Amino acid sequence: MTSLISTERIFSLPCFEGLRLLRRYMGSYPSLDTAELMNIIHEVEADAHTLDMEASVHLSTFVELDCPLDGYVFYQSCIKAVLLKHQPIWSKAMRSGRRRFVNTLDVNDQDVFAAAGLMENPIPHHVVTWWDAVSGHARLMADQAKMEQGRIAELMTIDFERQRLSAIGIDKEPEWPGFDDNFAGYDVLSYDHGASGLQNRMIEVKSTSVSPIQFYLSRNEWNQAEKKGDAYIFHVWDMKNDPPALHVRTVAEVAPHIPSDNGKGKWSNVIVPIGGG
Repeated sequence: MTSLISTERIFSLPCFEGLRLLRRYMGSYPSLDTAELMNIIHEVEADAHTLDMEASVHLSTFVELDCPLDGYVFYQSCIKAVLLKHQPIWSKAMRSGRRRFVNTLDVNDQDVFAAAGLMENPIPHHVVTWWDAVSGHARLMADQAKMEQGRIAELMTIDFERQRLSAIGIDKEPEWPGFDDNFAGYDVLSYDHGASGLQNRMIEVKSTSVSPIQFYLSRNEWNQAEKKGDAYIFHVWDMKNDPPALHVRTVAEVAPHIPSDNGKGKWSNVIVPIGGG
């Protein structure tokens, strides 16, 4: 079934060339369905067995119907369609620059970009335009993935706090101000027992998939943390684990990793290591 076809098969020259052939037959026999066209292709085209026609049928469902079938534009359209539909893991690296990105690919994938005329030097303007547009899509996909991971982490913190509150006998639900207001200063509001009764527990939630475990902290986030002191904590979820592992850090534990301003320079973001525990 086409739903089980791997991205590796779809993002390949045999698949792209199969699509070109299929589209030409679609133009010649517009009244025939895909199955009938495939039968004709396998009967007439001696080289059809060298192409991945099954993957081509799947690719045809999301490449523009009016896509030109000749020249570099055809390959470029196929590459863009695969990136947008399947979002291969390597697409995130497109933001690192053309040559650096392509050097991270295997030989077969490099051949695809070369066949699309995207590795020409000196660099033509149309290549710059294509690359910037597609890497922009890759950037948006990466940002979307980060946002989704962050939301999952926040929901896990809410569930964690719900269970913790129940365990310590506090009959209140954690709140999610970070969802309603990006300027709330923290993501989740929970509670704790204090010397004079219930006290707020303001939680900044972070998620990470890198190793060693670390998280980014902005100056504004740190300013909020310093203001709240002991009432403010960090939940850092290690998303590499299954299930994700939670690391809790206090303001005092994060403070040694905060840089100082020097001269006219002011820090804006810092990477905070988690270390063991």
